Amino acid sequence: MESMFRIRAVESPPDDRGTRTIWHRGLKGAELVTDVDASGRVTRQELSLFDDVVVWSDGGLKTGESTTPPSKRPKPSEGLTWDADAGAERLDRIGNALKRYRGSDRYIQHVRDVLGVSDDAGVPIDAPITRSARAVREDHAVEEATRRAAARAAQRRSQLGVIGIVLGVVLALVGLVMLWRSMGS
Repeated sequence: MESMFRIRAVESPPDDRGTRTIWHRGLKGAELVTDVDASGRVTRQELSLFDDVVVWSDGGLKTGESTTPPSKRPKPSEGLTWDADAGAERLDRIGNALKRYRGSDRYIQHVRDVLGVSDDAGVPIDAPITRSARAVREDHAVEEATRRAAARAAQRRSQLGVIGIVLGVVLALVGLVMLWRSMGS
């Protein structure tokens, strides 16, 4: 679990409804896929630890076993065999791994809260834990505007450089013509 905190989370841009997906992948067989709605609330989380998988969505838990490594699955929930019962043994193994986590990542803290292994009261499960889709879009728009402004400034500098070179060549030619005419007289 600690290795997941050291890996930077990858976040997809918001779709038309503002939903986005955040992936955490650890070095030793841990993967957390979190779906977040437009307001920043978690709607679904899938945690894979080696072959054990727990999925939280719509307030319910589902456990299972991975038959395909997370990196080889086309979609998060594909390649899984679901448990018919509650999967208490899997939940215990996953809960014990989560108890050792001491980082501050809000997505991992959320799954800890869902499974009831959090040390403190934590954030209410239905509360926003990240930025809203609007904030993500605004951040993206600001980044894009900054990038475009930098590109325009570079283009202006390039144009001024070309104008300076042309002006220099014209002045040099005028100087050569004046020198040639002064030598001819």
